Amino acid sequence: MNVEKLMDGLDKIYGPGRGVGVYMTIIPGILADFDKMLAKAGPDSEVTEEYRLEDGRGAVFMKGKVSPSGEKEIEAELVVK
Repeated sequence: MNVEKLMDGLDKIYGPGRGVGVYMTIIPGILADFDKMLAKAGPDSEVTEEYRLEDGRGAVFMKGKVSPSGEKEIEAELVVK
């Protein structure tokens, strides 16, 4: 997951320097929820989910899968509305 890219996108939405704070507030919950979805899906199943920002300014799209060895591959993309 490209953390810098997510924070840069959040800076564009909320103003310079505020992206880190927003990131630290919303991303842990998104990751926890997405991790549960990955666990339920099982190995080699691809999971996608959209998480909309509360104020409607954008959404975080998550995509991932778990390999048979248990390694997680997660991608995140911020789409600004």
